[in-house]
Amino acid sequence: MVAEKARRIVALTPEKAYTQAATRCAQREYCRADWSQKWLRAGLSAEAVEKVLMQLEREGFIDENRYARAFVHDKFNYDHWGRMKMRAALLQKGLSASDIAEALSTIDEDAYREMLQSVLTAKGRTLQGVEGYERKQKLARFAAGRGFEASLVFRALDMADDEC
Repeated sequence: MVAEKARRIVALTPEKAYTQAATRCAQREYCRADWSQKWLRAGLSAEAVEKVLMQLEREGFIDENRYARAFVHDKFNYDHWGRMKMRAALLQKGLSASDIAEALSTIDEDAYREMLQSVLTAKGRTLQGVEGYERKQKLARFAAGRGFEASLVFRALDMADDEC
C-alpha cells in the first residue's frame, strides 16, 4: 500500500506546474495564491513558483482582476454572500484593494438589496416560535455572518417590520 502510494508521487517540475496550471486556468479562473500554495506544498521552490506564475500572467492564464470579478459574481449569485465576506475572502487570497473594489463595484445595488431581503425572508421562515427583538437579532446575526453590512441589514429588517 505504501509502495503503491509512493509510486504515484511524481516530483513536480516547473514545466509540469505550468502545464497543469495552463490546462486548469483555461477551464476556470484561479488567482496567484491558489497555485502558489499548492506548488510550495508540493515542493517547488519559491523562485520556480514565481517564474511559473509570471509566465502564466504574461500569457493571460492568470489575471487577478478577472479572478476577482468572477469570484464576486459567483459568490453573489450562487452563494448569496455580502460584500464584506467577499472582500475578506479576496484579501485573504492576497488580491489588491483596487482589484477587489473594482470587482465589488460590479454588483448592482438594487439586486444586492433584493438578495439581502430574500436571504432574510428565507431565514425568517425557519425561525418558528421566535418573535420580536429576538427574531430581529437572529436575522441580523445571520446576515452579518453572510457578510452583509449592518446598516443595510437593519434597514431591511425595519422595512420588513413596516410591511407586516
